[in-house]
Amino acid sequence: MRARRTKAKQKGFVVVLVLSMVGLLAVLQLGFNYKSRTNLLAAGDFQKSQQALNCAKAGLNVAVAAVRNNEDIITNKKLASLFSDETSFPVGEGNCSVTITDEAGKLNVNLLADRDGKPDRARIDQLLRLIDLLNQQEPGLSNIGYGFVPAIIDWTDTDDQVVCLPFVKGENLGAESDYYAGLKPPYRCRNKPFDTTEGLLLLKGITPEVFNRIRDYVTVNGDGKVSINSAPKLVIESLSQELNPALAQIIIDRRKIKSFDSIMELRDVPGMTDGLYYSIRDMVTVSPADQYYLVTSRGNVDPVRRTAFFSNGVNRTSCTISAVLRKNMQTKNVDVILYKEL
Repeated sequence: MRARRTKAKQKGFVVVLVLSMVGLLAVLQLGFNYKSRTNLLAAGDFQKSQQALNCAKAGLNVAVAAVRNNEDIITNKKLASLFSDETSFPVGEGNCSVTITDEAGKLNVNLLADRDGKPDRARIDQLLRLIDLLNQQEPGLSNIGYGFVPAIIDWTDTDDQVVCLPFVKGENLGAESDYYAGLKPPYRCRNKPFDTTEGLLLLKGITPEVFNRIRDYVTVNGDGKVSINSAPKLVIESLSQELNPALAQIIIDRRKIKSFDSIMELRDVPGMTDGLYYSIRDMVTVSPADQYYLVTSRGNVDPVRRTAFFSNGVNRTSCTISAVLRKNMQTKNVDVILYKEL
C-alpha cells in the first residue's frame, strides 16, 4: 500500500512539474514575442524617423534653391504662398512644409555697441521701444524689463566692466562673469557676439517667456539696418517714437502692392513727415549687403499604427530642421551658416 501511495505522489509531482514547465515556457514565449514585436516596432520607428529627416532635408534644399535663384524671395508672392505653414508638398512617402523669414527685417542684437564697446544709442533706443510695444501688445503678461539690454552689451563686448545705461529708467545695469559665476550651474560671460538668438537665454533678465515674446523680432545676423520690405509691424513701429501703428500699417499695405525700390519712396507714404523720414532713413534699407534667411523645414511621414496590446493610438513620426542661410548678393552663392535638427 505504501509503495502505491509513493508512486502516486511521484506521478502527481511529475504532472505538476510538467505543467509548471509548460507554463514557464509559455510566459517565456510570450515575453520573447513581445520583445520581438517591440524591436520590430522600434526598427520601424527608426526607419520612419529617417524618412522624416530626409523629408525635412529635402525641404531645406528647396529653400536653398529658391533663395539662390530669386532676387528677393520675400516679395515674391508665388513663393510666399509656397513657404508658409499652410502649404505642404509631397516628398517620397512623406511630406514637408517650409517657412522662410527674412532676418534683415529684425533688430540685430549683436550691434547694440560698436567694436570698441561704445553703446549705439539709436539701436538701443529702438530695442527699448520694441520692449515697450511688446508690453503694450500683451498687457495680461508680466512686463518685460529693460535689464537684458545692457546685459546684451556686456555679453558681446570684450571687457569685464559692467555696463550702465544712465538714460534707461529702472533696470540699467548689465552683467559680467562675476554675476554668471554665482548661478547654478555657473558659466562665464561670453564676451563675443551671439551665434544664435537662443544664446539670449543665457542672459541676466531673459526667461524662456521673455525669449519667446521677442525671438521673432531680433536676429544676430546682418548689417544692422532693418529691411522695410520684410520687417514686422512692431519692428517698423520701433524705428521711431513718432511712427504710430497706423503709419506702420500703411507701410506694410504699400509694400504688399509693390515692394520699396528705394528708401526715398518712404517720403511718398501718407503720414510720413520730413522729420520722421530723416530720423529713420539711416536705420532702414531695401537692399541688404548680404541676405540672411531663417528656414524652418518640417518633414512628416505616414503614422505607424500599433495594436492596442502594444501601444495606444498612433505614433506620428516627424522631424524639424532649423537653418540660417546667407546669400552673397554679388556672387549669388548661398551658404548654410547654421544647421540644427530639432
